[in-house]
Amino acid sequence: MSRFVRRSLLLAVLALIAVPFTAVGSSAQEAPDLSITVRKVVIGTGAPSEVSVNCVGNRDGDAEATIVEILKFDAQGNPVPGGDTDFAIEDGAWVEVGSSGAGGQCTFTEVTTGGAASTAWTCAYTFTPASAPAATQVQQAGCQGAAGSDTGPATVIYPGNQEVSEQASTVVFTNTFGSAPPIQPIEPIHPAAQVVAQPVFTG
Repeated sequence: MSRFVRRSLLLAVLALIAVPFTAVGSSAQEAPDLSITVRKVVIGTGAPSEVSVNCVGNRDGDAEATIVEILKFDAQGNPVPGGDTDFAIEDGAWVEVGSSGAGGQCTFTEVTTGGAASTAWTCAYTFTPASAPAATQVQQAGCQGAAGSDTGPATVIYPGNQEVSEQASTVVFTNTFGSAPPIQPIEPIHPAAQVVAQPVFTG
């Protein structure tokens, strides 16, 4: 798959409209209404790691795979620039902004932990409903779990732009390296020796 088609797919994110933005009848791409953020937190002396983002978009009610992105992080949890990804680095995280299109879902999985002693993740999702009646809103939209004590996957379901006007998700993976330092025994406190005051004056 060419990088141009990959870019078209990812900017349309879940709509799967793999056509040039300058196609006949379209003067510009759709206004972005979807933001996907992937962040890494490292506790201790870390190592490089990777997170995969696997998105499946809806077309005419049928699921169709789009692309898989591999996002790289350094030993401190900072995004590593370069590589074959269309995510951008913003505020210390990988971020992709595009159109929700017909909606779909993405799964986020840490595929390389760098030897972390433990891994955990959290997922947050916000949205602004469209003007459609509440009965038409997708009930299962958003994070399918708020947190997990493993490498994932964290799954997020994104409604189409007919149901939400804006939506955003943030998935954070936390890698903990090493173990907590041993607790030092507390020395018992010995009371100070009693001092007996001698009288200053005698009579």
